[in-house]
Amino acid sequence: MQKFFSGSKKVIVFLIFNLLAVAAILVFLEGLASLVIFFRSVSAQPIAERSHTQYDPELGWVNRPQVYIEDMYGPGLDLTINAQGFRNQIDISPAAPDDQLRLICSGDSFTLGYGVSDEQTWCHLLETLDDRLQSVNMGQGGYGVDQAFLWYKREGLKLDHDIHLFTFITADFDRMQQASFLGYGKPLLTLEAGTLQVNNVPVPERAFYLPWLTQNSESIRQLRLVQLAAGLDQPTAQAAEVDDDAAERNLGWGRVAARMLEDLEELNEERGSLLVLVYLPTLADHAQPLPAETAYWREQVFRAAQAQQIIFIDLLTEFRELPIDQVQPLFLSQTEVSYPGAAGHYSVAGNRYIADRLYRALLAQPQVLEKLDQLGR
Repeated sequence: MQKFFSGSKKVIVFLIFNLLAVAAILVFLEGLASLVIFFRSVSAQPIAERSHTQYDPELGWVNRPQVYIEDMYGPGLDLTINAQGFRNQIDISPAAPDDQLRLICSGDSFTLGYGVSDEQTWCHLLETLDDRLQSVNMGQGGYGVDQAFLWYKREGLKLDHDIHLFTFITADFDRMQQASFLGYGKPLLTLEAGTLQVNNVPVPERAFYLPWLTQNSESIRQLRLVQLAAGLDQPTAQAAEVDDDAAERNLGWGRVAARMLEDLEELNEERGSLLVLVYLPTLADHAQPLPAETAYWREQVFRAAQAQQIIFIDLLTEFRELPIDQVQPLFLSQTEVSYPGAAGHYSVAGNRYIADRLYRALLAQPQVLEKLDQLGR
């Protein structure tokens, strides 16, 4: 009997040892898998904007003045930033030309012309479609609608201009709701007693000290060890509660956006400029049905434009009717430009498509035609 119990004890110890060994192997493999996923997701190459931007305490980041980068996005795809921080090959005089209408193009990287040369951006192409137009490219990579608005207030108002094209994609409204983008701090607009307030300024500068850590911060946060140490894992019930609050959160930010557009209209009216809101399509906006976030913000902009009698050019409608084989060539693929996040921006063909549709839409506006007639050309 004693031998039986002694043998049983050895079996139990053997089983426990093997179970612990299996558990240790599983823990090791889980950790190894986490590290493999991490190293696949991180990028050693800095984001493109670090090549031509600098820290700004009011806006988060802006273009560095007087920058020229040959082959920025590939052979022949140069980038030029003038002395005012705009993507223009010449400096823009405060006074508009007598024989041209000056357009200011505000927006994010889709307006900047990420991935194409100076001459291939849709903002510049408007000039080539009509020599009566002069365009000022105030697009900036990563900007939300709030930053585009604040940059226009600070620098755009210094210039005489006839038309202000305030452009955006759906993601720009999401960025408006955050105090940072890809780890880089930015201002945050809030609405208090019906008045816009600018918060989180001066914007924290620390993200510029260690750019590798900043641009890979999201991947680092996904490491299980980091999540455990920071207590980031949230209960499922809490996640569901957050989802239930999304509609109310969007409604609040919708009010902020509406007030911002109202202020923008007042600023343009004071300058004698015609404000034109432009919803730019992304590849995701071709999906059926239309993504919920896009549908929501499209409706919010439409309502705000109606209330303030602002011209709203919605380029999504015609875009969504295109066959998919005509849509793909309008956007950069992952292999065309080497920078992280380049895929999905407008290709050369995409910029031409936007310029052509936008130009035709502008000519359909009586106010624009009236301004052109006044040139006497």
